[in-house]
Amino acid sequence: MSVFSVNNRSLVFMILIIAVTPSLPAFRFLILNSMQFHMLVQLPLLVLSGYLINKNLVNNHRSLYEYTGLWIWVLLSIMFWMLPISMDKAVQSGYWDIFKLLSLIFSGYVLKPALSASKILIFFFIGSIVMMLFFAGSFYQTAESRLCSSYLIESQQTTGLGLLLLGFLILALYGSSLMQTGSMHKLDVYLIGGYLKNVLKGNENEK
Repeated sequence: MSVFSVNNRSLVFMILIIAVTPSLPAFRFLILNSMQFHMLVQLPLLVLSGYLINKNLVNNHRSLYEYTGLWIWVLLSIMFWMLPISMDKAVQSGYWDIFKLLSLIFSGYVLKPALSASKILIFFFIGSIVMMLFFAGSFYQTAESRLCSSYLIESQQTTGLGLLLLGFLILALYGSSLMQTGSMHKLDVYLIGGYLKNVLKGNENEK
């Protein structure tokens, strides 16, 4: 499954440059001053650039273990860079920032072949990523103290809202891709609806 394809090398290169530039010394103020920009703009762009860099045709002959391994890397990488301590380390250390760039670009690179796995495996891991975004977003938004020492609590709360919206966006893109390929079934609608219902119910309980 491919959400979109990009054949224009200059466009791919431009997206990669935009994703990496905030980590350069002259432009680090972009991620130093704004948690929203760091987590909601740079991190997704790094994954997207890795996805677009991988121009290899999707291999449909991988084993279940290989597909699972690819998805586990993507899931753990995203989870790691949503942790407050990881964000602080990336801001405070150039070496950690380089590790962030490489790990997320590689996550995007392996995401393309991972999306050719079985439908149920894709749904499980996309669902896990979305639920992780919902949890992290709610946690950042409702925390009464700073979780990242490098950012103000107002920036943290806005980032939490952005993570929730990002989760909804991923769900919408996934649902749209299923409809475009004609593989949307009642079970998919039920499961996606269940995710949304649980998230909305959780937010109401917190209030």
